Amino acid sequence: MILAYDGSGFAGSQRQPGQRTVQAVLEDAFSTLAGRQTAVVLAGRTDEGVHAAGQVAGVADVRPDWQASRYEMALNALLPDDCAVERIERVEATFHARFDARWREYRYRIWSGPRQPLARSVVWRRHGAIDVEAINDGASRLNGTHDVASFAGGGEGVPWSDRQSAPRGTVRTIMICNARAIDPWWGPAGAGELIELRIVADGFLPRMVRTIAGVLEEIGQRRRDPAWVDALLAGRDRRMAGETAPAHGLTLWRVGYAGDVPEIDAAGVSGNAGASLETRMK
Repeated sequence: MILAYDGSGFAGSQRQPGQRTVQAVLEDAFSTLAGRQTAVVLAGRTDEGVHAAGQVAGVADVRPDWQASRYEMALNALLPDDCAVERIERVEATFHARFDARWREYRYRIWSGPRQPLARSVVWRRHGAIDVEAINDGASRLNGTHDVASFAGGGEGVPWSDRQSAPRGTVRTIMICNARAIDPWWGPAGAGELIELRIVADGFLPRMVRTIAGVLEEIGQRRRDPAWVDALLAGRDRRMAGETAPAHGLTLWRVGYAGDVPEIDAAGVSGNAGASLETRMK
């Protein structure tokens, strides 16, 4: 399943006791269809307040006699208004939404303008002009394979973290990291500018994208030089970085599988968006 949700009303994506989560409402809906408790696996974990446009979930086929369109209608009738199934496809039983994922794409939006009620829950509002060229200078330094400990939250970006002894440690490969100005969907921008950060990587550490967004925002506001990114990568210590950007500006945009390559078209938008899950698995 490909899912979209407004993270404002969820305590994150993963099930938590006594909390409203994306996984919980999905499992409740599927359990109603199946007549028994049914587990759902999500491709990526999103924090409280983080949104999704292309989250992927896997679940056992509880109604093998149904067409995908009937599944979609039945599930969306059971799901709350802030969560929807965009598409359902049948795939091989060996498919695992999380472990088969090759990369994930996140987008973070920053608004440098007057208060905008229509965007307040999905953009990080900042004051003053933002230099997109400076942001891209800093962002380009993140492309490639690096130890990204300085960008890891949740206590995982410090030298004594248990993460350092994990097989991959804090090393990740960032395939795309860039920024561009986009048109506001609420009308003329006026005095402000809407900036979209795009980050694609083979894996993410806790609050990694939000820390990157916070660092790039400081560079865009000219409070830091783009070379600060080089120092953070070399330092490998989260205490060196600055503010973590708020969750509500972040959206899990897309999850890629085998055969699914993130592409850039003339506008800087990922291509191949219509590829099916079945195609991505091959």
